[in-house]
Amino acid sequence: MRKVCEIGRSMVEMLGVLAIIGVLSVGGIAGYSKAMRKHKLNQHAVAINTLINNAMQIKDRLDKASGDSNIHYNEIFHKLGLLPDGIKYVSQYQLRDIFNIHIYIYSHPDGFSGIEFLFEDKLNDMADVCRNIVYAAKENADNLWVLETADSDDTETSWKGFYYGSAYCNVGTRKCLSTITLAEMEDLCKCTNNKCEFFVLWK
Repeated sequence: MRKVCEIGRSMVEMLGVLAIIGVLSVGGIAGYSKAMRKHKLNQHAVAINTLINNAMQIKDRLDKASGDSNIHYNEIFHKLGLLPDGIKYVSQYQLRDIFNIHIYIYSHPDGFSGIEFLFEDKLNDMADVCRNIVYAAKENADNLWVLETADSDDTETSWKGFYYGSAYCNVGTRKCLSTITLAEMEDLCKCTNNKCEFFVLWK
């Protein structure tokens, strides 16, 4: 008797193929998401470093206008084209980066200027974004006065750390920004309250 050849696949085989495709798809999506976040972090690091460098370029002009409440530095940077890709102008009092971190450039009557980075919620999975800011400050340690960090809620501010620029850290027990360790960065980037603030300041 002639045997009839089977055509196609069984339901079990098809389900097995679909299961394999599903596992591969999940792995591919996870890998893609990880790669995209890494790319976004690299863009962010470049943007923060460029913003600080641009501030150093017009440092003298900022110093001369120190304490003038009618001058809005966010707007000045925007109009002069000093905001790098990845940092957008929102208002006179607010810039935002690609992770939606609030940024404010200002000059203080006491004779220093700076950039404030405000995380408006607990850092949680934003620690790598925080490290970008600390790394950028470290790379500019020769030009900066101090990196200050604060962990605050609606009623109280807790100052977490002060790391001084190269020209200011050799006094007493001051910590040097240029030699900040990864462990110290991790500690700075652990925020438990509603607001985490990083101040990159220069004189």
